[in-house]
Amino acid sequence: MANSLWGRRVAFIGLMFALLCLFGETSFASEQRLIADLQNGWRFKQASGLSGVESPAFDDKDWSEISIPHTWNRIGNVGMELAPDANHVQGAGWYRLRFTPPAAAAGSRYFLQFDGVGKIADVWLNGHYLGKHSGAFARFRFDATTAINPAGENLLVVEADNSKPEPGSTTANITPLSGDFFVFGGLYRNVSLVVTNPVHVDMLDFGGPGVYAHATNIGDRTASVEILSRLTNDDATPRPVIARTELMDAAGKVVASQSRRLTLVPGKTVEVRAKLTVAHPHLWQGVKDPYLYRTVVTIFSPAHVALDQVAQPFGLRTFRFDADKGFFLNGEHLFLKGVSMHQDRPGKGWAISRADQEEDFNLLTDMGANAVRMAHYQHDQYSYELADQRGIVIWAELPLVNQVSFDGSPANAALTANARQQLVELIRQNYNHPSIMLWSVGNEIDLRASQNHGSSKAAPLVRALDALAKAEDPGRPTTLADCCESASAAPTAVESLRDQLVGLTDLAGYNRYFGWYYGKMGDLGPFLDRSHLRHPKLPLSVSEYGAGAALTQHTDNPEGGPINPHGRPHPEELQNVYHEESWAQLKTRAYLWGVFIWNMFDFSSLERHEGDLTDINEKGLVSYDRHSRKDAFYFYRANWSDQPTLHLVGRRYVDRDYSVVDVKAYSNAPQATLSLNGNTIGQATCANGICTWPSVHLVPGENVLLAKADISGTAASDTVSWNFSGSPARVHIKAGDISGYTARDGTRFGSDDYFSGGEGRGVNSPDTALKDRIAVSAADPALYDSFREGRFSYSIPVPNGRYQVTLRFEEPSAQAPGERIFDVVANGTNVLDHLDIFAAAGGKLKGIERSFDASATDGKIVIEFRPVTGKAIVSAVAVLPAGSD
Repeated sequence: MANSLWGRRVAFIGLMFALLCLFGETSFASEQRLIADLQNGWRFKQASGLSGVESPAFDDKDWSEISIPHTWNRIGNVGMELAPDANHVQGAGWYRLRFTPPAAAAGSRYFLQFDGVGKIADVWLNGHYLGKHSGAFARFRFDATTAINPAGENLLVVEADNSKPEPGSTTANITPLSGDFFVFGGLYRNVSLVVTNPVHVDMLDFGGPGVYAHATNIGDRTASVEILSRLTNDDATPRPVIARTELMDAAGKVVASQSRRLTLVPGKTVEVRAKLTVAHPHLWQGVKDPYLYRTVVTIFSPAHVALDQVAQPFGLRTFRFDADKGFFLNGEHLFLKGVSMHQDRPGKGWAISRADQEEDFNLLTDMGANAVRMAHYQHDQYSYELADQRGIVIWAELPLVNQVSFDGSPANAALTANARQQLVELIRQNYNHPSIMLWSVGNEIDLRASQNHGSSKAAPLVRALDALAKAEDPGRPTTLADCCESASAAPTAVESLRDQLVGLTDLAGYNRYFGWYYGKMGDLGPFLDRSHLRHPKLPLSVSEYGAGAALTQHTDNPEGGPINPHGRPHPEELQNVYHEESWAQLKTRAYLWGVFIWNMFDFSSLERHEGDLTDINEKGLVSYDRHSRKDAFYFYRANWSDQPTLHLVGRRYVDRDYSVVDVKAYSNAPQATLSLNGNTIGQATCANGICTWPSVHLVPGENVLLAKADISGTAASDTVSWNFSGSPARVHIKAGDISGYTARDGTRFGSDDYFSGGEGRGVNSPDTALKDRIAVSAADPALYDSFREGRFSYSIPVPNGRYQVTLRFEEPSAQAPGERIFDVVANGTNVLDHLDIFAAAGGKLKGIERSFDASATDGKIVIEFRPVTGKAIVSAVAVLPAGSD
């Protein structure tokens, strides 16, 4: 049964232009342009191999009733197991809608507009095939005039196909071929019917608005603006028209205009250029003052009857990128403090609402970001509008990710054509957004080749896309995000198998994860310095850096042991330290034009089973559902935002393993005070957004911590509540372990802490599969599967008194006695002399214990591990009052 307008919106020119400005629409309907949103009344079935679905006679009564936006996929679960409603199926999904068009004048033209379909769309109207669109992210339109029934019921049928790209698949030549994100299937953005006069602004310009404006000169007193309009006559006869181009200020006042009379030839599209002069130009100044004009193009008949009208956002600004000094907006230096952002949400996938997008921008602006990288594809138009309105600088990106072919060869003709199509769509549909400052032609394009130590011949495609972007938009530079270039002066042997990509575009960004996937956190700055020397004329940014953080996994010391970046656990505290150290290196390098955290939000990915989540990449500063801001969010808020910020770190680590802890807060206050259960701990100086109170003694039971600060005259406070259920006189440490372990007898061994020196390691590497893991021969093997190794010591805080210390050891690598010998010294006294674990245990991977008495003075016991031959080692440390069980 047909819906008749249907609960769907029909827009008319009677909407006042003031409302247009108020709500930020990118275009609005004229007298002759009607827009009907086709949201409700759809029927859906996820299936492949169906036939005859496009026919009106096809029976769909058993199909699901749905509204759009819609996707059939359900990806991502909070927990270690797959969610019960998970749907990873990639393939075909069918949609059918019966509708009646709005009443329109005879001779009107009808266009079906799809704002995004994942990943291929085939469209039929009343059994007539309208066409195919390949690409999951861009808007596209079909002329439905000859197929539509203007006065009665119509049947719209769409097949959406998000099949996994692989040789021979339907998506084998559609970018992206792969990526660390899921391509959701379905009509995940809006669908609408647009009705126009036969004379109208072009509707078939790669989904673009048909109106494109740019400033040719901006001075203190005047600015020159050129506006290109594409006008189409779909009538059978020539049509004389008046094309009026106007520029309006934020209040809706016309500040410049130009009219031109011309005759439009039947069946042709012509380009009309208007040159306007704006007096006293008001600049778009980013977050400081995101001032917006509007370009309005109206087509009139000779009798001055409006035939069609399109409005677009416009901002006056200049910008440039300098290889040594960074980014400049309107002549002023602006360091771009950015985040990267995907578009999905739990339960919705990509089928998000405007309210969802507003919440995302509220969060990133609250944190103090002034830039966002729209990874790794074209996002919904409303997100770009929000960036325009809030002054957020945009990195806009083509979905060319990881590879250009499956075998390392150059991109074939079909994939090249698809990449070119998607780039033109990206640029034309977003050309008018003043927030966009650069076009990215791809992300980690040679990642697969780098991982496989194979070849990649991506340079021809990158060069072609770079040239195409410059032809489409000479006013914005190009960039790419690189994963894999070394910082050496010349390509390494492995690099020589891959085309050199950095330097093929005007700018470059480095995706680097030192201290997470490889290297150490402190390697980031030196790498960037070497890269700057390698490319002295190329403006550089950091396009990705980040670390995972699970909301339910914690550590007392992020340096206590190795991390498994591709697995579990991912303590939240490690993400904090990662960003503290990374930002300290980034902010001092003046040649960087910007940095982009990976990622603002957790997002779905079938490649990820990490932290405490499944099918989710949890490097976000905010949880997937947007309900939880992780601690690192507040670190950046303290450094990037002027808003008063005071946030005690570790609020989710409620049940504490140790009674003596360091307390940390993130704040933009000069200093802050801390109290525990109403008793003042003291004042801490805050530097680089960090305030620290070392060695705070918790009491058994509940511990309420309260931090206070005065921030430029504003009183700020924050409180957390932690529980300590143990005894200050009993300390159990699992050496080399970042998360701790509960032994078989119920004793809780905390994560490695109170150490100085050495390296935390494991008997098995962090990413060893469960079936391949080696077990230590001991009553409780897991208590021995990690260790601290080298020359190191522990300074264990306990009340003064006499204690028994028990150390657990195993030999992970020696093949014979004598290969590892060391002494253990407690408070300066040698308590274990020339310990040889291999000899004592009778081989390697066999657990042994050694105990001794020690006294605590000045509230601590100091245990030193001094190598004699090889490295010293210990797996667990237990300190108990003397005479206790």
